[in-house]
Amino acid sequence: MHLDRVLADAPRWMFLVILVFSPWAYGSTRDVCIAILNQFSVALMGLWLLGCAGRRHWPRVAWVPAVLLTLLLLQGWWMAWNAHSYHVYRTWTTVLRIFDNPPLPDWPGAIDRYFAQRSMLNVTAMFAYFLFACDLMSRPVWRKRVWITMGLTAVTVAVGGTVLHLGGAEWREWIWDGKVAQSPTTFATYRYHGNAASFMSLGWALVLGGAVAAAGARGQPLRFAGWVVASLCLLIGLFVNTSRAGWALAVLLAFLIGARFFWAWWSTARESFSWKTGLIQGVLLLAVIVTLAAIPLSADWKNRVVRLNTLTEAIQERYPSAVYQQLVRELGVLGHGPDCFQMALPPYMEAFGLGDEKYGFWRHAHNDYYEYLANWGWWGMALWVWLLGGGVWLGFRDHFRLPVIWGSTQWVLGFCACAGMVGTLVHAMGDFPLNTVSILLYFQTLVADGWARALAAKEASASAVSDVA
Repeated sequence: MHLDRVLADAPRWMFLVILVFSPWAYGSTRDVCIAILNQFSVALMGLWLLGCAGRRHWPRVAWVPAVLLTLLLLQGWWMAWNAHSYHVYRTWTTVLRIFDNPPLPDWPGAIDRYFAQRSMLNVTAMFAYFLFACDLMSRPVWRKRVWITMGLTAVTVAVGGTVLHLGGAEWREWIWDGKVAQSPTTFATYRYHGNAASFMSLGWALVLGGAVAAAGARGQPLRFAGWVVASLCLLIGLFVNTSRAGWALAVLLAFLIGARFFWAWWSTARESFSWKTGLIQGVLLLAVIVTLAAIPLSADWKNRVVRLNTLTEAIQERYPSAVYQQLVRELGVLGHGPDCFQMALPPYMEAFGLGDEKYGFWRHAHNDYYEYLANWGWWGMALWVWLLGGGVWLGFRDHFRLPVIWGSTQWVLGFCACAGMVGTLVHAMGDFPLNTVSILLYFQTLVADGWARALAAKEASASAVSDVA
C-alpha cells in the first residue's frame, strides 16, 4: 500500500515543482527552457502511467477533452510531417520561402518545416501536462495544492520583479545581460513586461480568492493576514511593472471577484454580519486603496500618466489589423501550420508597404486569436475554442451550481480561477499570453480543472442514480 501511495504522489509533487520552475526559467520563453519543460513532461507521463498501472486505475480524464487533444495533435503533426517548405531570412524583417518535397504535395502542410516540428514537440508536451492536470484537479486536496502553488509562485515573481525594478539596471544584471538589463520593460524573469503582467494577474485572482476564503473562515486571523500580504505583494508587483495591461487586469479582476462575493454575501450572510470581522476585512480594502493611491507618487509617475493617456493610440498601433484581416481572408481550413505565423506574415507586410526595418519582425501577433487562427486554421481554431472555452464555461457552471459556502476554498477559488482565465482571454486580444509557455501552462491547468469538475459531477450523479436503483 505504501508503494502505491508513492507511485501515485510522485508525479503530483513533480507537477507542483514544474509549476514553480516554469515561470522562473525565464518564463519558459527560451529554447533551452522549453526543451527542459518538454523533457519533464516525458518523465511526468512515465511516472503517472506507471502509477496508474501499479494501482490498476484508469486516468480520470473526460473523453471530450481527450478527443479534442487527439484531433489537434493529429492536425499539428500532419502539418509538420507534410510541410511544403522552409524559409531563410533575406533581411531582418523579410524572408524567402524555399519549397521542399513534401510526401503528399497536393495535401495541406505547414509552410515552414522547422518551426512546425519544433512547435509540435512543445504542443505535445503541453497536452501531456493538460491530461495529467485533468486527473490531478479531480482530487480536491491536490486541486487546493495546485491553486496555492500557482498563487504563491506568482507572489515570488511579483516580489522578485519589484526588487529588481527598484534596484535598477545593476540589480537586473544578476539575471539579464547588460543590454537587456538596461530596459525597464523587463520584470523578474520575463523579458517582456506584458507577459509578466498576464502571469501575475492569474496569481492575483488566486490570492484574492485565498483572502476571501480566509475571511469567511472564522477564527483564523493569521491565515487571513497571510493572504492579505500575498495580495498586496501581487498588487504592488502589477503596478510597479510598466505594463498598462497589468494595471487594467488588476482592476478588472478585483471588480469581478469583489462583485461576485459581495452579491453572495448580500444574498446569504448580511443578517449575521459582524462588525469585528468587517473591520478586519475593511483593513484589506483600505490597504488596497492606499496602495493604489500611492502609485502616482512613485518616482516615474509622470511617465505612467503619459502611458495611460496614450493607451488608445497604443492599442490601435499594437498590431497591423488590416494585414491580419487580409491574411485571414486567404487562410486555409488547416492554417499555415503550428508556429508558422511568423513566416506567413512577412509577405503580407511587404504587400502593405510595411516590410522595412522600422516596423520590425513580428514573432507574435500581439493578438492570440489571430495567431492561433493563422497557425491552426478554421478547423483547428474551432477545436481550441471548444477545448479552452469549454473548460472555462464548465468551471463557472460548477461554481454557480454549488450552494454558497463561506470559508470554503473549493467554492471561492473555483470562481476566482475562472475569473483569472477570463482576464487572460481579455489580455489575449492585445498581446500573446497564450503563446507564452509558462502562462499557457498555468492557464490550461485551470482549464483542466473545469473539465475535471464536470467529470466529477457526472460521476457523482451516476453514483446517486445507481444507489437509488
